[in-house]
Order: sequence, then structure tokens, then C-alpha cells
Amino acid sequence: MAATTHFHLSAVLQGHTADVKAVVSPADTLIASASRDNTVGTWQRVGPNAFTPATPFKEHQHFVNSLAVVPPSTEHPNGLIVSGGADKIIYAFDPLDPSTPLYSLIGHDNNVCALTAGINGDVISGSWDFSAKVWRNWNCIYTLKHTQAVWAVLSVEHDVVLTGMDILSVINVDILGSADKTIKLWREGKEIHTYTGHTDAVRGLALYEGVGFVSCSNDSTIRLWSFNGDVLQELSGHTSFIYTIITLPGGEIVSAGEDRTMRVWRGNECVQTITHPCQSIWSVSAMANGDIISAGSDAVVRVWTRHDERKAEEAVIKAFNDEVSSSAIPSNQVGDVDKSKLPSLDALNQPGKKDGEVKMVRVGNAAEAHQWSAAEQQWIKIGEVVDAVGSGRRTEFDGKEYDYVFDIDIGEGVPPLKLPYNVTENPYQAAQEFIWKHEIPQGYLDQIANFIIQNAKGVTLGTGTSGHSDPFTGGGRYVPGGAGGGQQSLGDPFTGAGRYVPTGSAAGHSATQSSSGSSATPKAASGSYIPKVGYTTFRAANVAAILTKLVQFNGDLEKSMDYDGSLALTSDQRIRLESFMNSLANPSKFTSTFNPQSDLPILEKIALLWPAQYRFPGIDVLRLVVLHSSEVVKQWGGDLAARLARIGSFDGEGSVSRGKEDVKVVETNRMLVWRLVANTFERNDGVEWAWNDRLKIILLVKQNIPEASNKNLRVALATVLLNFAVLLNEKKQDDALRVELLEHVLELQKAETDAESEFRSFVTLGTLIHNNAAAKEAAQLMDVKDVLSKAERTTGDAELKLKQAERELRKVLG
Repeated sequence: MAATTHFHLSAVLQGHTADVKAVVSPADTLIASASRDNTVGTWQRVGPNAFTPATPFKEHQHFVNSLAVVPPSTEHPNGLIVSGGADKIIYAFDPLDPSTPLYSLIGHDNNVCALTAGINGDVISGSWDFSAKVWRNWNCIYTLKHTQAVWAVLSVEHDVVLTGMDILSVINVDILGSADKTIKLWREGKEIHTYTGHTDAVRGLALYEGVGFVSCSNDSTIRLWSFNGDVLQELSGHTSFIYTIITLPGGEIVSAGEDRTMRVWRGNECVQTITHPCQSIWSVSAMANGDIISAGSDAVVRVWTRHDERKAEEAVIKAFNDEVSSSAIPSNQVGDVDKSKLPSLDALNQPGKKDGEVKMVRVGNAAEAHQWSAAEQQWIKIGEVVDAVGSGRRTEFDGKEYDYVFDIDIGEGVPPLKLPYNVTENPYQAAQEFIWKHEIPQGYLDQIANFIIQNAKGVTLGTGTSGHSDPFTGGGRYVPGGAGGGQQSLGDPFTGAGRYVPTGSAAGHSATQSSSGSSATPKAASGSYIPKVGYTTFRAANVAAILTKLVQFNGDLEKSMDYDGSLALTSDQRIRLESFMNSLANPSKFTSTFNPQSDLPILEKIALLWPAQYRFPGIDVLRLVVLHSSEVVKQWGGDLAARLARIGSFDGEGSVSRGKEDVKVVETNRMLVWRLVANTFERNDGVEWAWNDRLKIILLVKQNIPEASNKNLRVALATVLLNFAVLLNEKKQDDALRVELLEHVLELQKAETDAESEFRSFVTLGTLIHNNAAAKEAAQLMDVKDVLSKAERTTGDAELKLKQAERELRKVLG
């Protein structure tokens, strides 16, 4: 049987309709593949280089992401294929009869992303629920906890004593790789060693016979470890995430990942690089006959061989090479390209120095990338280098044309990922597909979508057409930190044309909307700002856009692999949500529509129980509801401050509880929490709640001020402080709190650059000091006058408004 030193294409298996995430080979005649089309495909060998699809396994209800092979036994002479995925269930089925699962393992709370099996029939599973489980005789005997998702599992067995066909003693040693960048060694369910060294998530593990094991990581490196924790070798060559790794009997290592390549390593050298016509190679696996299998994001499984008799026909090899050469490589993947300085095709007459070396050449007006193949002893075109952004022409990526191909940076020192985008797409949908493809935490959805919106803003769609626009990205889109989701400006809430003029009501509980989304009492009858009477609220809202965002997020949670599907609203809850939200524009109708028994649990779910990155539209709904209903304060009053602390990611003492939450997510949620608090002053029961829980609320304000860099967040904080200043004047109590508020307002003013927040702070200071000797003395000791010079920074109407507030504040200071 003739053999070569390099792998060549043997077979191309097509049949899946989405990414193939895992491949295994129970026997030389059989391959199994797991896909995001919710199936496990099985493929029977029908010739040296040919396979035919057999009956797929269709029990999974979501993406299938992991596979393992349980060796043959007396009970299961064909062995078993074990599969796991986003539906959290692990199934085991006979590879020759995949019609029905023989076993179903239920216990994980999230996506099952890794599986392996031991020769004794144990199954080890790794999950996004931060755990691995060891299953024996189809029952969970151990749960092994990490602090992040467990991406890789490996079973090692020592001290196995056999008598006849009975296993007398098995000491199981399991190795786990995790998103927390560590690898852990476990014996009989107990952690005995932690391996550290990788700088990003560990994605794959494999035994290295006679030495230890190898690991691969999102940090683009491969490490060879001894079991006692020594790093014996580190291999670098991949230019992006490495998702999968295996070892071959002769000691070679095969790896693949996000840089389109599968690489074969011998010793410390990469001896072969095989570029694929897809961005992500998710899985590689070895067959008993020495062949290897690869699977990727183009939904194709490929078999590779070193044996001439199993090589694919020339037409198949040519088709594969043509696919690779027609791929597009964004210029920002290879650095700035000055086509005029590239060598001509003649440069390819010189052989490469090593396998996988990439050389760019100029062909007419195009720049081509060619890769040296030591196996073929020639340069192979792997794609055309195209502009990533702003090229003025369509960009080809992964075999398709796009308007843009963006770089998405997901970590320091980690190569960026490529995000293709057409201007006709919904940016949020493009961002969601990107998250699913690269298995990025769901919390990055808005950040990625906003990146797309900002960088594709040079293209405008729909000009001259219907007034309807995309609620996610159009002019009327819902932007929680903005001025009411695309609504028209109605002027300054204190002095503008839409202002509320009180008619004898000290509280001024009716108001109109403003450009900042807030409302307030205007000048007093004397024409002054200070002292402020009446409370300021945030009323403006694009209810339709908020509802659209809620529906979108609910759909994401229904199909998310990150979160329990029970977080999503039921169909009945969605109908109730839409019903009472549609009535928000009419307060009398809302009162008759809103049902506390059925609707408060909905508000609690979307504003408090949903993950932080999904909460902001729910908090916004709660902000509007407290304007028109006493039920939130009535039902939650005793616990409302604590609920708001949890909604805004504060702990019980008011300090920040960030975890892994994005800073921007936390800022947005807190800004809406403070708008909500301001709106509780709209109703008498809310005013009483604010007074009774004033110390708890102000403690949260105090903790938030030093970190409030976002303009809208600072305006919301200033408004809450202003409302408490008005409340203190109404109650004529608690001078100690009055002085404390002076300190907080001055702290907020220290680095203030926004005119609206600054103005509200000036009015708050004046309102606190007005006719209060203790506050006046405290203000003088605090050098309040030092902040007044800031008014000179502003121009136009803002300058006039601030200067008037400055004059009034100087007057009350004396």
C-alpha cells in the first residue's frame, strides 16, 4: 500500500445544511458528523475514496455541537455514538441504527460543547453551565465545577486491574479545559491539579502517548504538557483561535481553527498546512486507518489520506483547490497591502522556505495570496486580498460577496474575527449570527451591532421611500441612552415651548415630554429657577421601538445556547406585554388594562431576571409604568430599592457587582434605573416610597457617581438628586441628608462637561441651600462658588441658562 508523507484530499462529504461542529469515526467504514442543522449525520464507506450518507440521527431540537464514540461492548457490539448540543441533552445511539436514542442523559443546564468516552464505557461531558459530568452506566456519578464554560474534556485511565472480563477497579482521571484559561486534573470527582499558562480559553485536549497531553487555545498556541504540570513544548503558527486538536500514533499533532487552516505538526515544526474554503474549521478527528477528517463552517466534511489508493479523483481535488483559490482574504487580515510594491507572478518561481509560507503577488490590479505546499512542492493560490472596508466595491468573503468585512477585536493579543455584512441586513441579526458562529457570549450583541451601525453608516437605505423604517437600525430605532428613541425635540424641560406650567400644584405631577426625555416644572412665577418646585420626570418614549426590541430579545432567549429557555416569555405573557404597552400612551386606558397579578411578573422577568445585556428595554417599560400606576410601588415597595440594586448590577451594599458584564451594558441599565427612580416622584405613593427609602437610594447614587462617565447617566443622576432636593424642601426634615446631597452634587460636578447635567446640578445646589442656614454654611465650607465658573464654558442658549442659574445660586449663597 503506497503512502506519502503528506495528507491529500480523499473524500468530500456534503449533506449538512449548516456548520459541522464535530466529527468522529467509530470505524474505517463509518463517519459521524454533528451539525448546527440539528442532526448527526452518518456516512458509510462505499469505496476507497467514497462515502454515502446513511440515516441521520434527528432527535436533537437544537444545534448539535459535540460527539464521542463509546467502544463496542457485549451489550452494544457496534459501539455507540454519543451526541450533545444546545438542547442540553446527551443522546447515545447505535451507529448502524440511528433512528432512536438508546439512552438520554439529562443534567446539564446549558449547551453541551464537549464529549469524550473511556474504554470502560464512561462518558464525560463539558458544558457552558461551568461544569463537566462523568456518566457511568448512564448515570451521573460526578459533577466537576469550573468558573467558566468547560470547552474540552479528556479521559485518562490508570491502575486498571482486570480479572477475566470483569473490571475490578477503575480509578478515573479526567482532564478538563475551560474558558477560564485553565486545565484541571480530576481523580474520582476531586480536583488534584490545575495547569495554567494559556492566556485565553482552552478549546481542545488530546493525549500524547508516553508523555502527557496537548492543549489548544483561543490564544492561538498549542502546548505539550507533562502530567506533573511542566510545559514541554509550545507551538505557534496559527493566526487565530485553535478550536480542535488530535494526536496521531507516530507522535504528530493535527490542529485546526479560525484561520482557515488545518496544520500537521512533527516535533516543533509545522510540516503541512491545508487551507480550507471556509473561515472556521471546527473539528478534526483521526480514523484507525491513519486518515484524518475535518469539518467546518461551510457544512462540509472532508477526509484526508496519505495513501495513494485513497486519494480523491483529480476532478475532486481540482474543485477543492478552485474553492480555496477563489476565497477572499481581507487586507486587514494580512496587513496594509500596497499593490504597487508587490512582486509579480514570477516571484512564485522560487520555492517556499517552509510548508504554509504565504506570499502575496500582484496580478494585474489584484493582489493574490499564495501558500507553499511542501506536499505538492508548489505555490497554491489561497485567495485574493480584498479591501475590508470602504473599498467602493463588493468584497468576497467565504465564497460570497458583501458590502463590508469587518474586524471584530474580541480580546487583547487575540487575532480579530471577520464579520461579513451587507447594508440590506439587519445589523442585530448579523451580529447574532456572528455570535452563534464564533460562540461568543450573548452579552456582546449590542456592542457588535453598534459597531456595525457606526462603521456602515456611510450607506443610507430607503431614501424617498415609505416612512417606515427598521426599528432596530432606522431613524426611529430604540436607543435606550438617547432622547426618546427618535422622537422630535420638544425643547428644554425647564423653559422650552413644551414646558409644564403648574396651576397651584406644588408637586407638579403632570408634565409633557422633552428632547431629553424628561419633564419638569419651569421657572417659578418670579421667573427664577431656584428654588425648584415640582418634580422632574422622564416621559418621552418610542413604545413601538421598545416593544420591538423586547420581542427580539425574547426570541434570542428562546433559542439561545447561553441561557435557560425558561427565561423567555410565554406566548400568553407576550400577548399581555403587548396589550398593556400599547395602552401606555393613554393613561386612563392603561389603568384599566394593566393587571398587577399577571403583568407584574412579566415586568419582573424582563427587567430583573433577564441577563443584564437584555434588561434595558424592560427597565424602560418599568420607567413608563410607574408614571401611570401605583402597583409597582404598592407590590414591591418594601423590596423595590433592593430590586433596583439588582437590576442595575449593584450588590446589597451599593458597590458595583460587575462580574463579566460589559461596562456599557451596566451604564445603560443604571441610567434607566435612575430615570425610573425619578419617575416614581410622579405619584404620591412613589414620593412616599422615595422618602422612606431615601438612605438606600442615596447610597446607590453615591456609589454610582464616581463611575458615571456616560452623559445620559449623569443627567439621570442629577435629576434624582434634584428631585430629592425638592422633596427635602417639602418635608422640611433631615438636614443631615441635605448636607450629604450637597457633597454628592459637588462630586458629580467635578468633571462635568455636559450643559444639561451641569444646569440641573446648579439648580439642585440652589434648591438645597435656599432658606436653610445649615446647608448654606455647609456649602460655603465646601467652596460651592468654585464650581460656578464652569458656566463660562458653554455657548448659546445653554450659556444663558447656566449664567442665570449661576446668578441665582450666588444670590442664595450670599
